Amino acid sequence: MVARSSLQNEPKISSQLTGKIVLRMKAIKRIFFIILILLLITSCGKPAAGPTPVPTATDTPELPTPTPEATLPEPVTLQLPPPPEHPTLYKLDLIFDYYSHFASVTQQIIYTNKSQQALDELLLLVPPRNFENSYDQYSLSGDRVESFREEGIFTWVKLTSPLQPLELTHINLSFRLYLPEHQGIYGYTNQQANLSDWYPFIPPFDEKDGWLAYPRVVDQDNIIVGESIVNEFSNFEVNLTLTSHPELIEVAASAPAQGADGKYSYRLEKARGFSFSISDSYFEHEIVQDGVTIRSYVFMNEIEQGKQVVDIGARAMKLFGELWYPYQRELVSIVVGDFLHNMEMDGLVMISYGIFDFYNGNPDTDLTIMTPHELSHMWFYGSIGNNHALEPWLDEALATYSEYLYYERHHPDFLDWWWRVRIAKPAPVGYVDSDIWIEGGYTPYRDAVYLQGVKFLHEIRQTVGEGAFFDALKDYAYTNTYRLATRTDFEAAFARHSNADLTPVFTRYFQK
Repeated sequence: MVARSSLQNEPKISSQLTGKIVLRMKAIKRIFFIILILLLITSCGKPAAGPTPVPTATDTPELPTPTPEATLPEPVTLQLPPPPEHPTLYKLDLIFDYYSHFASVTQQIIYTNKSQQALDELLLLVPPRNFENSYDQYSLSGDRVESFREEGIFTWVKLTSPLQPLELTHINLSFRLYLPEHQGIYGYTNQQANLSDWYPFIPPFDEKDGWLAYPRVVDQDNIIVGESIVNEFSNFEVNLTLTSHPELIEVAASAPAQGADGKYSYRLEKARGFSFSISDSYFEHEIVQDGVTIRSYVFMNEIEQGKQVVDIGARAMKLFGELWYPYQRELVSIVVGDFLHNMEMDGLVMISYGIFDFYNGNPDTDLTIMTPHELSHMWFYGSIGNNHALEPWLDEALATYSEYLYYERHHPDFLDWWWRVRIAKPAPVGYVDSDIWIEGGYTPYRDAVYLQGVKFLHEIRQTVGEGAFFDALKDYAYTNTYRLATRTDFEAAFARHSNADLTPVFTRYFQK
């Protein structure tokens, strides 16, 4: 989307916000260039033809007329569930040379069999193997490791004896990473190095379906379709050592750092993963909202936008804290990506430099759209899980609708503009419950999961009424925190708050 002409200035941030500026120039940024970008946001799913006609862009009015509130069942008391039992622990020691793009890693995985059946072997996913010659493993051992075999990004670890339910085992790895020159969340450019999905991990195990592990899907235009990686909620203890000119380097990470002078330690619990974005060109700005630090990391050309994006971020975090529940961590980082798409990780989001560069301070720009979208993933991904390959709508449709909720609260005069640009103009078609194997690749996937997903949620809102809609979504958020939620969980939350028949809405938008 194109940055629009100036219509009005954004409202000033609440007086509850306190701010400080941390400006540290580490190197000279390359000469500013302008590239107009299309929004590329990725997620996950899988194909199945249904008998119901595919919904079209005109099935739903642009802004449906609200209907009266449906009768509500008995009130539901909400509280966050306890942390997951027997979480996998990942201990990682990362020695990284930013300027040679090389890392040496030692890793220990402490894994408990949380299923009801004995496991003869464990599955390790090794995402860096998606990039040729990026991952060089030179040891894999453990107290029960008999042997292992490698099949692409999958490493099957044969155990000396079956791992019984609630039994624990250790796996130890040593490997080197040679970061690819790649614009994305794993790789380096001349301005940053990004390490997301950079270590082997054990995916969730499902009693019926086995290991929830899938190869990534790349379409005919070489665009990755959605997110194939599914993580369970785990704990992380990570040590980072910077070996070359650490005094020049800034590190954005999934958790706050302890330490100094290029030696840092991090702890993160109940998380889907741990990521870094590292640069010698970052400028930082942060504010504190309701005890949560919102920090931006931007390049020289985006210094002013870096100040403004934390204001947008603070509004978004406060709103979502009210709608779902208060954010459970002390830090979230918004990092400029030296690439042309956006991505969420635990405690950290990356938004394209093109979106930053075109921001003019007005609400009708992509930065105002994408910041709430990505930050909503701190709930619908980072805290409330789902299978991103098979049911991506459970995080991406909700994240896209969170954009609408942000405009509804903070920029109601631009709500029609948002709907026109995000939903009506693309004229989306497709089934909301599509997955990453959808025919046609990324664009049909985005239209079906993200944009049709917004229309689906808005029709539900009109059907059950305002109170039941927000009560049900809050219930869904609370109930499924630290879990991999499914469509059944979503439907159950609405059944607890409304007697309205949602079958016609699901029939219109879902193929299953």
